Amino acid sequence: MPHRFAPSAIARSLAAATIALAASVAHAKTYVVTANEDMTFTPSDITIYQGDSIRFENAGGVHNVHADNNRFKCAVNCTTNNTPSATLWHVTVQFNLLGTLGYYCDEHGNTTSGMRGSVTTLDRIFVDDFDGVSPNAAGVPESQGDQAPADFVVADELR
Repeated sequence: MPHRFAPSAIARSLAAATIALAASVAHAKTYVVTANEDMTFTPSDITIYQGDSIRFENAGGVHNVHADNNRFKCAVNCTTNNTPSATLWHVTVQFNLLGTLGYYCDEHGNTTSGMRGSVTTLDRIFVDDFDGVSPNAAGVPESQGDQAPADFVVADELR
């Protein structure tokens, strides 16, 4: 005889999955990484949780931010105006892919040296501090995120 699930058991499972997803989105934060005039990113290395975002900002100089794997390349925006720019731009990138991803400025670095940094993205569900402690004191929480999941989601902005 085939095994049958009771409708109430399926409904409870769906409700639990929905609550877990909502909790992970509710905890998403945005951190700031600044491209500086002295050809550095601050912080240069940051650890965040899956679903968190980084707002990359140009504080002065001719810069952009370019992922080592080419998943994003941003300056004034992440589509048509993504070459190094002296404009005081900022863009927000949401990270959903787990692992470490390097990034650099095309004007002052490359995939191995120069003006570069990295983002390490941890799985939010399987960490001890799931209920609200930020993963990296060097990151500056800015706001709650509410963007749709994808490997990387970019929101182009101009000051």
